[in-house]
Amino acid sequence: MDYSKNATERPEPFKAEVKGAIPNWLQGTLLRNGPGIFSVGETSYEHWFDGMSLLTSFSFSDGEMTHRSRFLRSDTYNANMGENRIVVSEMGTMAYPDPSKNFIFKAITFLNHTVPDFTDNGSSNIIKYGDDYFATSETNYIRKIDPVTLETQDK
Repeated sequence: MDYSKNATERPEPFKAEVKGAIPNWLQGTLLRNGPGIFSVGETSYEHWFDGMSLLTSFSFSDGEMTHRSRFLRSDTYNANMGENRIVVSEMGTMAYPDPSKNFIFKAITFLNHTVPDFTDNGSSNIIKYGDDYFATSETNYIRKIDPVTLETQDK
């Protein structure tokens, strides 16, 4: 995997070019979730699972498939994009408050934040609860998403 390449959003439905045939009986939408942004500004994630979430849908109807994707607009996404660098720590990536500080300052920051505030970057799974869909990860935060538009909703 090339961690230097970020995925591109495609929020509007895009009709896929199909080689072969999709059975007409196949109807519905498959939702997937995984890392899609591996670098922000000059900073990069140290672990593949740390990448910011990309929601993806594959909708099947009458032998055709449409695709769309959208980044999860979590607090983590908004904070990182607002600063144009990684400012929220993830499982394998420690974020530092000020990247211009020296090694000693970074070491002190690391020791003081060995258990950082948890991220809400739900990039591991999607769960359905009743009629609602949520982007999740191993932290204690989940984000409600719209299963059709993939827009981020409540935390």
